Amino acid sequence: MSLEFLNAKAFWAMLALPFVVGAIAWGLRRRKAILREFGRIDLLTQFSRFSFNRKILYQGLPTVLCFALLVTATARPLLSGNSEQIKEGTLDVVAVLDVSKSMAAEDCGPEVSRIERAKDVLLGCFPELAGNRLGIVTFAGNSFPQAELTDDFQALRFVLKNWVTVDSAPSQGSNIAKALSEAVHLFEKGDKKKIILLFSDGGHVRPENLEGIVTDIGARGISVIPAGLGSRKGSRIPVYEKGTFKEWLKIEGKEAVTRLNDGILREISQATGGKYVRISSGKEFRGIFRDPAVVGKRVLSGGREIFQIPLALSILLLCVGMYFERRSG
Repeated sequence: MSLEFLNAKAFWAMLALPFVVGAIAWGLRRRKAILREFGRIDLLTQFSRFSFNRKILYQGLPTVLCFALLVTATARPLLSGNSEQIKEGTLDVVAVLDVSKSMAAEDCGPEVSRIERAKDVLLGCFPELAGNRLGIVTFAGNSFPQAELTDDFQALRFVLKNWVTVDSAPSQGSNIAKALSEAVHLFEKGDKKKIILLFSDGGHVRPENLEGIVTDIGARGISVIPAGLGSRKGSRIPVYEKGTFKEWLKIEGKEAVTRLNDGILREISQATGGKYVRISSGKEFRGIFRDPAVVGKRVLSGGREIFQIPLALSILLLCVGMYFERRSG
């Protein structure tokens, strides 16, 4: 077992420790000076349980240790263990959502469209990603960044529920290559683990430049986790008008049928060291960010916070200091 700190920057507060010691010493010396005004110190100290030097030890030391322990608690000590959760500030994720017309097909549950299932799955990831950053890109024929990388999950929830809909990205089609390229541009330089979540049915046309873009993504150390949505048998695409079913989508007079093309999605995951996940009920994505093979061991804490221990000790020392203060009065 090992000990690490999730907020190690808090230890900079230890630089104030000399000032704390100085304030305690000044207070005790000031008290001594005031006592001199009432008479001889050697006579007054006969009525005190502790001498001046002992006051520094019995009153000053608990205060100093209390301050140091409070800083340690603020630094959030973490004891390694069996549980695995993401460390705060170690992961950047960009969610890429296919919003082409085929994502309106309702084959992810009773009257549940592919896009709605994708949004539900992504919303379910929010608790695991707390303390880290998430961005959102939507795509059809072209791609559009709906949200830059942020840890404001309330704002991201609003974006998902209100702005991410079928046809919320420009042009027709399903150009995965452009979407992945757009997602890469959202990432910033740094040593954080970078992951792209790709929610799509794979489209029906393979982009010409897909291989080059995927190779570049892999070279950058970015993993892509494709989530395949839809039926392999094929589904028709409903068209609604003011919330009421109107007809099935037709292309050149024929009802369009869309199928899951997970061949492309598997290829992308293999080329980038990611993991392909077939989405049906939505439960398949649970725990994906606790998998060391997906996010890497460096991102996972593998332990639990024990800030309660230094916090409790600091309160105990504070009480000890108050006790000696009353006895030495």
